[in-house]
Amino acid sequence: MQLSNTYIKIIFGLKLKQLRILNKLSISQLAKKSGISISYLNEIENGKKYPKHDKIAVLATTLNTSYDNLVSLKLTKKLKPIADLLESNILELLPLDHYGIDLNKLVVLLSNASLPLSALVSTLVELAKNSEMSEQNFSRTALRTYKEFNENYFEELENNSDKFISEYINNYSIPLESKVLENILISNYNYIIDNDTLNAYPELSEIRSIIVPGKKNKLLLNKNLSEPQKTFALGKELGYNYLEIKDRNLAYSQMKVDSFDQLLNNFKTSYFSSALMMDRNTFFDDLKKFFIQTKWDSKSLQSIFDKYNVSPEMAFQRISALASKFFNLNSMFYLRFNTTNDNQEYSLIKELRLNLTENPGGYATDEHYCRRWISLDMLKQAKIFGDKNDYKKLFIESQISEFMVSKNKYFCISVGSSNAPLRKTYSSVTLGFLINENFKNHILFWNDPSINTKEVNDTCERCSIFNCEERAANPTRADEHSKNKNIRKTILEIIKKVNKEKK
Repeated sequence: MQLSNTYIKIIFGLKLKQLRILNKLSISQLAKKSGISISYLNEIENGKKYPKHDKIAVLATTLNTSYDNLVSLKLTKKLKPIADLLESNILELLPLDHYGIDLNKLVVLLSNASLPLSALVSTLVELAKNSEMSEQNFSRTALRTYKEFNENYFEELENNSDKFISEYINNYSIPLESKVLENILISNYNYIIDNDTLNAYPELSEIRSIIVPGKKNKLLLNKNLSEPQKTFALGKELGYNYLEIKDRNLAYSQMKVDSFDQLLNNFKTSYFSSALMMDRNTFFDDLKKFFIQTKWDSKSLQSIFDKYNVSPEMAFQRISALASKFFNLNSMFYLRFNTTNDNQEYSLIKELRLNLTENPGGYATDEHYCRRWISLDMLKQAKIFGDKNDYKKLFIESQISEFMVSKNKYFCISVGSSNAPLRKTYSSVTLGFLINENFKNHILFWNDPSINTKEVNDTCERCSIFNCEERAANPTRADEHSKNKNIRKTILEIIKKVNKEKK
C-alpha cells in the first residue's frame, strides 16, 4: 500500500529517534555532531518535517547507518505494530483532528508504549483486517460518533443554509423545486447540468450523480431520480460550493470514500441540502403540531412529507436534528434497512444512536436482526406492493418496542418504500425515541391504545423470547450464555458444599 507523505514523515521520525537512542545520543548531542539544529531535529522526530537529501546523508553517517536504511519504510520489530497501524489506513478513517487529537503526537506516544500495549495495537489491526471492522465500517462508525457527540444538530450548517436562502433564493417557498437550485448552479457557479450521459452506462444505474470537474463543472444526474432526490442532489452540490468544501467523493452513491473527511463532508452537504428543503423555522412549527396530537395519525406524517416534497428518510433525518435541539428529545435512534426482491436478507445501511444503552440496530455480524421490530414489517409491506409495481406507495406505522431484558421502551415510527431510481430494491427508515418523562411531555400520542406493543431484542441468536413466531435463527448465543451461567452456578454450589463439609 502507498503511504501518504504524512505517514512517510512519521516513519522517518520514528526511525531517526530509535537510531539516536541506540547510539546513546541525546537530541542536543545529535545536533552538535550533525550540525542540524535541535528545533529542526525535534520537528523531524515528531513527524512534522522530512529533511532534504544532504541532511539525510549527514544523519546517516552520524548514526552509523546507511542512507538507504534510514529512508527505508521498514521499521524494527518493536515498531512494527505502528507500521501496521499506518498501513491499515485506520487512522486516516478516524476523525482525530476533529477531536483535537494530533496524529503525529498519537503515533509518537504509541511508539513509546510498553510491549503489552504494542501487542494490543497489533491485535486491533488484525481485527480490522480480518473481521467486519473494515475501513468503511471504521469511518462510518466514526461519523456516527461525531454526530452523537454534537447531538446531531449543527448550528453553523443551519446558519449557512439560512444565509444561502437569503442571498440566492428570492421568494423562497415550500416545497423547494429542483429547477430553482439548478438555475443557481448554472448562473452563479458556472455549472453544466447533464441528465442523459449517466444513464447511457448500465453499470452506473445505481449512482444518483457524478461531478466531472473542469473549467465548467459538469453534474451528471440520473434521469430516474424523483423530484425530491433531484432537489436533494442539487442542494448537496450547492453545499460543496457554498461551504467551499474541496475534499469530496465525485460520485453520489454508497461507494467507498477515501477518508473520514470525505465522509464527513458528504454528511455536511447532505445536512445543508436538507436544511434548504426544510428550513428549521417552518419545519419546527409543523413538527410541533404533529407532536401535540393526542392520537397517532400516519396521515399527518404523510402530509409533512407531501408539504415539503421530501422522502421519509430526508424528513426523519431532519426530525432527528430538530427534535434533539428544540424538544430535548436526545435519547433516540435512526435506522435505515435495505433489501431486494432476490433475497430475504436485510442490510443496515445507516444508523444513529443518541444517549442509548441498548443497540436497536443490532450488531454488524452474521447474526439475524430481531424480526419483531417494525422496521422489517414495513420492509416486507414495501416488497409486497413493489412486486405489484406500486412503487410510489408509502407504508407508515408506529410501534412501542420493549427490550426483553432492560424493559426500556421505544416509540418507533417506520416507513417502508421502494428505492427510486433502483427498481426491485426497498428500504425502511425508522425513528425511535426512548419513552421517558421528557418524551411523554412533548409527544402526546405516545399512549394511544391503537399502538401495538412488542417485546424485542437485538438479534435472534442472543434472544431467549419463548415461542417467537418471527424467529429467523436459533438462540445459540443465548443458550450458550445460559449454559455457562448454570455451570458457574453449579461450581460455586459444589465449592460451598465442600467447604461446609470440611467444617
